Amino acid sequence: MEKKTVIKKIAAILLGLIIFVILVFLGFRIFGTRAVDYQPQDVVISNIERNSVIITWATGVDTQGVIEYGTSPTALNFFAPEPEKGKNHSVNLTLLSPLTTYYFIIRIDDKRYDNGGVPWTFTTKGVNDQVEINPSPTTSVGVITPSPTSEKGTPTPVQSLRIDLKCEETDCQKIKEKIGKGCTTRDYFLCIKKLTPTPTPTSTTTTPTPTSI
Repeated sequence: MEKKTVIKKIAAILLGLIIFVILVFLGFRIFGTRAVDYQPQDVVISNIERNSVIITWATGVDTQGVIEYGTSPTALNFFAPEPEKGKNHSVNLTLLSPLTTYYFIIRIDDKRYDNGGVPWTFTTKGVNDQVEINPSPTTSVGVITPSPTSEKGTPTPVQSLRIDLKCEETDCQKIKEKIGKGCTTRDYFLCIKKLTPTPTPTSTTTTPTPTSI
């Protein structure tokens, strides 16, 4: 009888421990989730275009949020819900107006979260916003450098022409062959002039015709 009593006591203790563990586990599941686990973290606004934008954030537990947004911080009249629960969240807002400032908050269940007391905000791109196009490389044009000039503006000659005026030939034909090579045209004409005899002027003497007396 004593052994049965001991066994019953041990079984009761084990059963109590099991029930205690189960109650602790259920209590943690019910009351253990902190409010901060629902709060959106690392809110990022990206891919801002003329008519759309992407908003992402994270939570500590699986949640399903709703973006409430509008063009006034006091009138968030548009809604964009998430398709399913998760810890990493992404919502694509579309049909936005170009060059317009929008405000939004994130609602999870019945709790609304904002950016420290004010809504998050972003501004869409304008109609005339374009992707920057790299200009085509320009062809460099060579600059022609003028020839150096003297102080007075006269071009500096590339080479000087030296004419040797000394002509040692006496034969006119050889002088002619050496014109530009030591002899000049003037030497040639002087040579010809020397060879051409100068006609001496003849005096006409008039002999008087004798007259008869």
